[in-house]
Order: sequence, then structure tokens, then C-alpha cells
Amino acid sequence: MPTKTESSSLRTPSARPADLPRPLHTLEVLNTVARSLGYVEGPGTPFEAVVEGVTKLLHAEGVAILVRETSDEYVCRAAQGVLGEWGDYALSSTASRLLDRFLLRDEVLIFKRTQRSPWSREFLLAAGMSWGALAPMRVRDQRVGALLVNNSHAVHVRAEHIEAFENLASLAGVALVEGRLREGLEDLYLSVIMSLTMALEAKDPYTEGHSVRVAAYSEAIGKQLGLPSATLDMIHRSCLLHDIGKIAVDQTILTKSGRLNPLERQKMDMHVLIGEDILRPIALLHPLLPGVRHHHEHFDGTGYPDGLRGERIPIEARIMAVADAFDAMTSSRPYREPIPEEEALSELRRAAGTQFDPRVVAAFEQIYPAVKRTLENLRPR
Repeated sequence: MPTKTESSSLRTPSARPADLPRPLHTLEVLNTVARSLGYVEGPGTPFEAVVEGVTKLLHAEGVAILVRETSDEYVCRAAQGVLGEWGDYALSSTASRLLDRFLLRDEVLIFKRTQRSPWSREFLLAAGMSWGALAPMRVRDQRVGALLVNNSHAVHVRAEHIEAFENLASLAGVALVEGRLREGLEDLYLSVIMSLTMALEAKDPYTEGHSVRVAAYSEAIGKQLGLPSATLDMIHRSCLLHDIGKIAVDQTILTKSGRLNPLERQKMDMHVLIGEDILRPIALLHPLLPGVRHHHEHFDGTGYPDGLRGERIPIEARIMAVADAFDAMTSSRPYREPIPEEEALSELRRAAGTQFDPRVVAAFEQIYPAVKRTLENLRPR
């Protein structure tokens, strides 16, 4: 079985001559990828930087990152070039077991179709490929996956290219472990923020359960509008956190029984910007920011904080505005009693085209009877 010490055997007439990157260029490739781990530069992810780096380093026609998802499954991630169609595909049980054996060896493997080895049968994935290479992705004692290259021709690799290929795989492993750790921390942060939101509402009997009801209404509206499941999930989470900025608004303003004066209204309106600032430090929560910031925009452009108009208002904010207003109108407030649901629906229809998106109002009217039955025990009595 060939290893990194056997690369000299690949100097065949079909191999490309010494046009692979020279040592200085190789270091530049590694530096670019290493910087991506801290998201220092560029719009892409560390995985994308690794794939691009390998493509430059080995003139690769196809690159894939094979990640161990469970104890017996590997999945292609960030696949590019001729391997692009394999993105998110799971390896077969045979290939998975073979990759386990490879990771135990903990060294770079180079293989050719002419060897008729199990490696070429399993890991020359794309049609017409005759040369391949695997490098283990490892972080300390963890074997987390492998970096795969496919080429239609043999490549004349030198020792520095093997070493750089191995280092790129290690950087991919670091990116994977760091990403999983970051997601865990961000999920924990999200849980803490949601707990704070629920605690804030629980302190005020007038708003208890408000965010949960707005989330239920909004998700149902989104389904009625035919939005994809990923967008529905984002809308649901945005709704749960849409009023988190009120944690910085004085309690006397939140519970005032009379009309707010101009200064109090200004402080209340700031809650959308405060909420955005609270959530912004966590990358995982960035998709939620438009809904949190813009759920008080008006369809005719008279809302706040940015005076957005019509389709320029994010769809999640337009949906949330209808759900938020309806729940506010049909709930008790310190300054008024709740209004009947039919009257609240009439108010939504009256404001369609000015305060609200007419299409969203129509969707809400269609789904409300069914959603009402599921929420009848969620409103404080």
C-alpha cells in the first residue's frame, strides 16, 4: 500500500512536471487557509479555504472533505470540481470501513487505478479519474475524517507537497472541531437568551407567552405562504427572540397604564436595535437579526427603525408584524382590555397595504382558525 514515502514511484511520463507550487507559494497557500480558521479574511468558510488550497497545491480536479458523522458513517463535505456532485453523500459501508483502516495508519495515501487496490475502487469517485490521494484529518488524538483528491492524471508530487497536503487536512480537522465547539456554545447562548426572554415575559402577566404565540402564528403563516422549512425554523426562532431588547427598557415604561410620552416612546422603540446588538456577537444568530430589527417596519414605509417599504422589508419581519400586532390586540395590556378576535382581524384587514403586507394578512386569516385551537391554553387568563 503506497504511503507518503512512496511518492517517488509516481514519476511517470504522464505525470505533470514540476509546475506544482514552489515552497514559497506552498507556504502562502497554507497561510491563507490557516487565517480562514479565525474568519480573518474572505467570505468563505474554513472548509472552502481548505478545498481551494488543495486545488491550488495539487492542481486537483476534484476535492472532497470526508467527515466522520457517526461511529460508522462518513459524509462528503465541501466537495468541489469533479467531486462536487458527491456533496453531502454518505460513504458506503465498505468505503467507511476502509476509511477507518486508513485513519489508523495516520499517514498520507496516494493511489492509482492501475494498482487495482481497494483504495482506487472506493475513492476514485468521479468518472475518468486515475489518480487519488487521501490525507487524515486529525486533531490531537481525534481522527475526524479525511481529505480526498481525485485527478484524471498522475501528479508529480514532491516531499513539500505531501507535507502541505497533510497540513491542510489537519487544518480542516481543526476547523471541524472548532466549528462543532462554536455551534455548541452558540446553541447554549441561544438557550440562555431564550430563557431571559421567557423570564422577562413571566414578570409581566400581560405579556406572558407572547413570544411563543407570535412564533406559532408566524410559522403557520410561513407554511401557508409556501416558505421552505429552513426559513420557517429561522422565523420561529426570530419570533422567540424578537422582544429581547425590552430587557434594557425600564420596567415602569413596559408596565405603564397610560399613553407613553415622546421620550418614553423613543426608549421603547429602541428595543429593536438593542435586541439586534444583544444577538449580533453570535454568528449562529445572524440570520435572526433582520426579523428582530425590522418587525416594526410598516409596509408603506412609515415604520421604524429604518423606514423600509414593501418588499424591502424582510419577509420574516412582515410576517412577524402581523402576528405580533394580532396577539397584542387580543391580549390584555396595562392601558386597555383585549379586543375581540374578529375586531382584531378587521383591524388587520383595514391596515393591509399601509401597516401590513396584504398577502401576509390574507394568509393569517386563512390559518387563524386552526392555529387558534392549538393556542387556546397559551394565553394568560
